[in-house]
Amino acid sequence: MEVITTKRLILRPLAGGDRDVIVQLLNDIDVSRWLTVVPHPYTSADFDAFLHFLAEGAKLEGLAVQSKDGVIGVVGIGNTLGYWLGAAYQNKGYMTEAAGALVDRFFHNTEAQSLGSGYFEGNTASFGVLKKLGFAPTGVIVPEYSQAQGVELPLIKVSLSRDDWRRLK
Repeated sequence: MEVITTKRLILRPLAGGDRDVIVQLLNDIDVSRWLTVVPHPYTSADFDAFLHFLAEGAKLEGLAVQSKDGVIGVVGIGNTLGYWLGAAYQNKGYMTEAAGALVDRFFHNTEAQSLGSGYFEGNTASFGVLKKLGFAPTGVIVPEYSQAQGVELPLIKVSLSRDDWRRLK
């Protein structure tokens, strides 16, 4: 996995040394509540299991999002785009920058004609990131389990076509 550098950020593979900061950032229910597979509370064992999952050939690339302050979140891509930021780093344009760089690399390095993502109903911040990147609603809303909240919630599916991505560039 190559490192991606943007104006303010470095996107690099997650490492064991990221454990403490990731655990601390994800132990904020205002962050974890918007994620599908992240439990609350989030433990070191959860982080280690995720690293093991990535190392075992998962069809997912998980990258630490690092600013001058250190690791501030994670962005991942596989069949879909996923991401989160620690609460103190939200609403500063970091995720639009990070996810945008990863999406660009995805379309440059694959033949895929589209990339999907989704957000829980009510997560206006995530919707804003996706909209800025050119993702559009597919009209599909599915029930998805939120481990942190312990309930199924409506997940709004979105997609970005290669053609729309090119037009935005």
